[in-house]
Amino acid sequence: MQMMQLSRLIAVLYFVLVISVSGFLDCEIIEGYIKKRFINHVTIIGCFSKKEQLKIVKKLTSKLMTSVLNLNKTNIHQTLETTLHLGVILDGDCNGVKHFLSMGGKHKYFDEKHHWLVLTSTTNFTHLFDNVEIYINGNIEIIYPEKNVSSVKNYTIQAVYNPSSSQGGYVKFYTVGFYNTMEGYTFGETYPKYSLRRNMTGVRLKTMVVLPIPFKGKLLDYLDNEENRDINTFNRYQYNLMSLCQRFYNFTKEVTISTTWGYKKEDGSFDGLVGALERKQVDYGSSPIFVRTDRAKVVQYGRKTWTLGAAFIFRNPKSLSSIEGFIKPLSSSIWALTAVSAVLLIILLRLSCVYEHQNIYQHVDMSWSYFVVCIIGALCQQGMSITPKFLSGRIVTLFLFLFALLIYQFYSASLVSNLLMEPPTKIKSLDDITRSNLKVGCEDIVYNREYFLNTIDKPSRKLYFQKLLGPNNNSHFLPPEKGLELVAKGQYAFHVETTIAYPIIRKTFKEDAICELRQIEMHRVQSLHTNFQKNSPYKEMFDICLQHLAEVGIMTREITFWRAAKPDCIRSSKTGAFNIGLDEFYPALALLGFGIACSVVILLFEMLFFYKQRCEEKQKEVLTYPFIK
Repeated sequence: MQMMQLSRLIAVLYFVLVISVSGFLDCEIIEGYIKKRFINHVTIIGCFSKKEQLKIVKKLTSKLMTSVLNLNKTNIHQTLETTLHLGVILDGDCNGVKHFLSMGGKHKYFDEKHHWLVLTSTTNFTHLFDNVEIYINGNIEIIYPEKNVSSVKNYTIQAVYNPSSSQGGYVKFYTVGFYNTMEGYTFGETYPKYSLRRNMTGVRLKTMVVLPIPFKGKLLDYLDNEENRDINTFNRYQYNLMSLCQRFYNFTKEVTISTTWGYKKEDGSFDGLVGALERKQVDYGSSPIFVRTDRAKVVQYGRKTWTLGAAFIFRNPKSLSSIEGFIKPLSSSIWALTAVSAVLLIILLRLSCVYEHQNIYQHVDMSWSYFVVCIIGALCQQGMSITPKFLSGRIVTLFLFLFALLIYQFYSASLVSNLLMEPPTKIKSLDDITRSNLKVGCEDIVYNREYFLNTIDKPSRKLYFQKLLGPNNNSHFLPPEKGLELVAKGQYAFHVETTIAYPIIRKTFKEDAICELRQIEMHRVQSLHTNFQKNSPYKEMFDICLQHLAEVGIMTREITFWRAAKPDCIRSSKTGAFNIGLDEFYPALALLGFGIACSVVILLFEMLFFYKQRCEEKQKEVLTYPFIK
């Protein structure tokens, strides 16, 4: 309960009432108006004496929190400075009121926080606002009596605003309600303030759009053209949204161009769009920007309009080497059991053949190496050169072939399925990219370089200094087309905005490469916001327009149109075009080459051995035969 009372107290509307002592001061008018407008705190400023000030306080403080000041007080405008809502009601019958209003405009007191009520006894009050700086966001209302002869006094309440005082707009008045002593207040304003002020009569506002990538042709023709949406994407999207608000409020615009969003220079000022807003060269930005603490000091942020999605894109590297691919189809325990079974079969087959040789003489090689070759040949589906005669030997041979067939089928099927299936993704973070064999690149754009120079994220800094940073700090910052071309070749990770990358991938990548693509975000998704001058009178106006576009679905349609969708992986094309390359097959060739090399070496040793043996035999013949003769 106390928290609710505290929040209501913070939301108090501070109300300033400037009034004369000409007899027009009517406490019932003030109390009724404050009640209708939900105002809790009133400051009354008028051209009256201290005695009259005390009299007003006694009448109103019993029901309201009231303070009374004199219009002739020195530096009275300083009392209007507030961070909360402050309203001003002015009676045009006081001397010096016109000057007071003019100074209020120069101090920017006709804004969203200040609520003004001007009390006057005449209908000739329009001259009070000549050369007064007010804008479309002003909350100024005037109450004056109508000419009538009845006993009931009637009053008219009118609102006053200017579409843009600094851009040549004209002061406009419209009726918002009535008051009489019998019925009180009757407000006819049923629509929001900005709906009633939609027609800005074509005043010209200045804006700037950021286009970092060069274009051909005229600026406005390029911005209105919807082709090549992957270039300067979110800047052109934002320009289209602001153009819809332009038609909504009926104003014209003067568009200038910049190549950067706005970063601090050595002298402390900003360049680009933020710098133009800081120097008040433009009224609002037609490109969204990131929310940064240094920018918040010189510009005012509006509604979020775009979410920037960027990531490292790479082809998923194979988690297994080619040698592991040949071994993986069977687990280590199966390989061990197969080896044990082969040794057991060698022993049993040799025992059977030895027993046959003792009972039925056959000229058969009984060496262990011969039986090893026979068993390996059977396991590799090459057959055997011997056929046992005894039943025991044939049973061993039969189960040997059956065992070899099962192992061969399981191995072949598992090997093929291992080659066909999608390899698991082992790279899941920036640290994994840093530790991997992938080369790294980044889209060459201002905010990427700015991020790496100022980030305190340890994985990002580690990746930047170990892999991304090159000679002159530019070797690995590439255009999107070049970076994605390297991604297509494999073993390369490229950081790029996804809205730019997806159309290029769809045009240039093969289907199997698309299916292998993976993404890792370097930082969380960042929101981009509209931007205005500090304390801009147009901020609320554009926020309401953009909210309306979101509610009716236009903003969703624009986002869907400008944001490229991720290319789909078509599995059928991937399996239909599957090929085995040397990367997968080279272990078999290496094994064959190793066997050939071993056989050649052993052959040379055998030739050397037999040559030496033959030479020794000849020497024996030379020494022995003469004596025999």
